[in-house]
Amino acid sequence: MSEQAAIQQVLNGNTGAFRKIVEAYSDRVFAFIERIVKQPMDAEEIAEDVLVKAYQHLAEYRNTQASLWTWLCSIAYNESLNHLRKTKPTMLYLDDDTDTTALREADIAKAEPDIDSRIDPLNQAIARLSADDRTLIQLYYYDDKPISDIAFIIGQTENNISTRLFRIRKRLHDDINKSLTNENAR
Repeated sequence: MSEQAAIQQVLNGNTGAFRKIVEAYSDRVFAFIERIVKQPMDAEEIAEDVLVKAYQHLAEYRNTQASLWTWLCSIAYNESLNHLRKTKPTMLYLDDDTDTTALREADIAKAEPDIDSRIDPLNQAIARLSADDRTLIQLYYYDDKPISDIAFIIGQTENNISTRLFRIRKRLHDDINKSLTNENAR
């Protein structure tokens, strides 16, 4: 059964046809979300919410505006950002009874540059980007999404996306050069 046929069946009342859509996209939706929120358990919960929202709003989907995958990415992107806005950073409080051996070992490991940090400074620079900027990089470079699809997912103009990608690339370039300069100065 084709994607459009499954959508039409769902809209005609055959809710079981939505299972085909879920089977086709659930893993991809989860992977997309996990790259944004970084926590598998949170990503799983958000992915479920995305599929429920997609089901509830399926009548609003227009295949002339975007592919079903792009439309699902749009929902997933917004749900992921909403989750990140609601989630507060976890604070670690140490009191006198805390065993700090593991913390000291972690500090020693940080002081000694590992091979990965010297081999792949780009991945480290990307990791330091905001979730929103990492998502743009992911969509454009790793998922090979055209700028028009990214604009639809993010809800911005194509020009805005192009400008943001240019600025992100500039920041990555500067960040990598700064890291390499600092590393060479040691």
